[in-house]
Amino acid sequence: MGTIGRPLLAMMLLVPLLAACAPAPNNAHPVGGLDMADMPMPAAAVASARADRTIAVTHRFTIRVPNADIEAMQQRHMTECAKLGCSILSTSIDRSNVGRASARASVRIKPDAFNTFAAALAATPAQIIMHAQSSEELAAPILDTERRLAAKTVIRDRLTAMLQDQTVKSAADLITIEKELAQAQAEIEAITAQRENLRTRTDTIRIDINYVGAAGLVGGMDLTPIDQSVSKIGETMVSSISALISTIAAVVPWLPFIALIWWGARRGLRRWRVRKLPG
Repeated sequence: MGTIGRPLLAMMLLVPLLAACAPAPNNAHPVGGLDMADMPMPAAAVASARADRTIAVTHRFTIRVPNADIEAMQQRHMTECAKLGCSILSTSIDRSNVGRASARASVRIKPDAFNTFAAALAATPAQIIMHAQSSEELAAPILDTERRLAAKTVIRDRLTAMLQDQTVKSAADLITIEKELAQAQAEIEAITAQRENLRTRTDTIRIDINYVGAAGLVGGMDLTPIDQSVSKIGETMVSSISALISTIAAVVPWLPFIALIWWGARRGLRRWRVRKLPG
């Protein structure tokens, strides 16, 4: 195989691609200059892809929680989430708004555990004030990923067979085959990661939770604005004192110079008045 050359190597790699007869879906993307979506996928793989879930479901909850309990409530929900075997994607708490804390959390959970977790979200003292559901069809991306993975796998196997062939090869041939094999393996790993991400999205339910802190009521009235106003009084006083100190610090170094100018101006004025007096 010492005279295999790059043209012959390219032709051998194109054999599985030229054998494809099925049309590619609209969202297929060329990989490495070749349209991998044209590669026929085995019937078993097609059946498996169709049997799998192909819809990504997302639920969004907005929950009103007593302001003082918002952090504890979020931790309670995350603990329940862990017991149900879900994955916690992110959590956050925002206390920048005085008197009105808020929090967020995102999780992924198996469909059969969703109802249990939703019941935990609605448990007292939490109050669900908004619940929305959305879905996204991922059948086309999943099928496209399976086709590209099958095509790249065929190429990798063919390159591996060529590399293991005992016939004589030149150093240039070996370098070319090893380079193409490494590239094919890297693309297979990237496509596999993409496929696993799609499967995670379709096999689990994403839940986004928005916690809204509810202020305590006194006699049925929300006294948060008064509390905020009182707090701002102290902030205003501190700011004013700080500004005064800054002004004094800026003026003090200039006081001797100002006093000298004032003294010179008064002295000059007195001399001018003396000269104006009648002799």
